[in-house]
Amino acid sequence: MRALLVERPGEARVVDLPVTEPGAGEVLVRVGAAGICGSDVELLEGTRAPAYVRYPVVPGHEWAGTVASVGPAVERIRPGDLVVAEGFRSCGACARCREGQTNLCAAEYAETGFTHPGGFAEFVLVPARLVHVLPPGTDLAAAAVLEPAACVANGLLAAQLRPGLEIAVVGAGTLGLLAVALAALASPARLALVGTRADRLALGRRLGASETVDASDASELGGVFDLVFEAASRADGARVAAGLARRGGTVILEGLSGDTAPNLSGEEIVLRHLTVQGIFGASGAAWQRVVGLFAAGLLDTRALVTHTFSLVEHAAAFDTLRDRDAGALKVELVP
Repeated sequence: MRALLVERPGEARVVDLPVTEPGAGEVLVRVGAAGICGSDVELLEGTRAPAYVRYPVVPGHEWAGTVASVGPAVERIRPGDLVVAEGFRSCGACARCREGQTNLCAAEYAETGFTHPGGFAEFVLVPARLVHVLPPGTDLAAAAVLEPAACVANGLLAAQLRPGLEIAVVGAGTLGLLAVALAALASPARLALVGTRADRLALGRRLGASETVDASDASELGGVFDLVFEAASRADGARVAAGLARRGGTVILEGLSGDTAPNLSGEEIVLRHLTVQGIFGASGAAWQRVVGLFAAGLLDTRALVTHTFSLVEHAAAFDTLRDRDAGALKVELVP
């Protein structure tokens, strides 16, 4: 099979690799589409934390495809099924896994696309226990966006999302727009999207935002929101999000800016009685939630896929994602 192999930071090339047949409890999937995430850019550039990557590696943790074959003892999945799969290869036995927080597994970190070969290849091999079957006829390009959607859902589940809340989303990238789409399903009393690009704010309106505000004017919204979801990936994102929350409100932090300087005041958190929740990846419960919504036709991710490239065009694909003038949201490779 053809695959994009990152041998070391800065060195990526398409190579021919053997296709590994599935063993007991495994599923081999022909990849239909695989999205490029900011963490894939970090992997390629060598800026991802060393504990969260193993070189050489085939990246790709956001993908969807068609089951090619299954190993022994796999019963509920059949060749021809359209599927996605959870990325974290959790142990299932530690205290966090038993609590259902599979994204916080205490065993050694293992994730498809970072420590195990991922979806930037014609085939990917995954444990059957992590696979979610999709309805026949599913748009695989849209389904490949379910991984970031699950990460967003993990944050909203932690916040105990319910009807009638006043919600603000900071950041109008892929995660922020998915947060709008998912929050809108909970019938909020108010749903504001804060961002910097007019076209993305307009898309946020179509996905369910009741109002949109340029980030430069965010302070005018005041500190009135019950729940603020931050996905800006900017150094000031957490500070802006905290400023929008009411006293006793909840702030969900999901964006990673790469800036290690403190951007939240402990004094502010205490005096304003804020609940601040960081989110790392997606649990099995979050995956189940978004797959169910997607399968029911309640979560439509197609508008987020803006660019598609072949494997051999990987350099152009990564450049497009980096280019702020390219208008890219979700850039996908189609092996």
